[in-house]
Amino acid sequence: MASRAPARVLSAVVGTMSRVRPMLASPADRPEDLPGDGEKWAYEVKWDGMRVLVDIHDGVVRLSSRTARDVTVAFPELAALGDAHPDALLDGEVVVLSGGAPSFRALAERFHIRDARRAAELAAKAPASLIAFDVLRLYGVDLTGRTWAERREVLERLSASGQAWQLSPVYEDRDALLAATLEQGLEGIVAKLRASRYRMGVRSPDWIKFAHRRTQACVVGGWRPETSAANRVGALLLGVWEDADDGPLLRFVGRVGSGLAAAGVQADLERLLTPLRRAAVPFVDAIPREDAVGTTWVEPSVVVEVRHMGRTEGGRLRQPVFRGIRPDVDPADVRDE
Repeated sequence: MASRAPARVLSAVVGTMSRVRPMLASPADRPEDLPGDGEKWAYEVKWDGMRVLVDIHDGVVRLSSRTARDVTVAFPELAALGDAHPDALLDGEVVVLSGGAPSFRALAERFHIRDARRAAELAAKAPASLIAFDVLRLYGVDLTGRTWAERREVLERLSASGQAWQLSPVYEDRDALLAATLEQGLEGIVAKLRASRYRMGVRSPDWIKFAHRRTQACVVGGWRPETSAANRVGALLLGVWEDADDGPLLRFVGRVGSGLAAAGVQADLERLLTPLRRAAVPFVDAIPREDAVGTTWVEPSVVVEVRHMGRTEGGRLRQPVFRGIRPDVDPADVRDE
């Protein structure tokens, strides 16, 4: 176990690392694209939750999202992590369990919470837990330069316990974990190179993810009202950035209407989209008339996640279903997955 760092050094490490973004996994299109060598690679469940960095310092817990946004107030039940260790920076996934499995829909309600009282009510009704899978700092010592295997040994010595957090299990058999996660309705798996270092903010080939269910983060470029209620969102027009020589272009990938009916979703979309109205179409494509008529165009600043059944030959999403708003994803980072 590393010794405690002097206060001045410890303060510097906390101040630098609490603003970083986590390392991301590269997507695999097919299960067989995941490396199968269990000696060089380790396998974990891909949890259907919200990625966070957890900065613990002198009993105070700060949670930051993938975009370095402070989301501490949304998860008051995770303040108990401050009792575990005096100083650590953990990487993990916040999940809300429903029926024994992570429920993204149950968690999505927490993403926008800014009111401590409302957060406490939701925490009492459906408490969230942290599933930790990496440790980046311990007692002021930066661990990102060490291998995944070395960091995992340190993490396991932290002895996670209780309802507030637990360790993400590690497996050696890729195919067995693929089969088990599919059978149990879990999102997928992540393969991690045991010799890999932690690369802040980088989507690295040293971590590779595969999802059983196809999901896609999309940028909202416009919205259409319900036929019977002009003030309600009936469909969102979605786009994904495509890199080009002159800069990224927003490609139209279709519209989604299924899953938008919930009152909380409607209120959040109205609050987020109303200030973003614009006259010009944000997409580089020619939008079909059936999609364009009656659409209010918006600045492409809001990210949502949809589940879908693949793509058409023209690149449109097949049967997309709205899963939730993703304030933890930077709109500029949205690419075709």
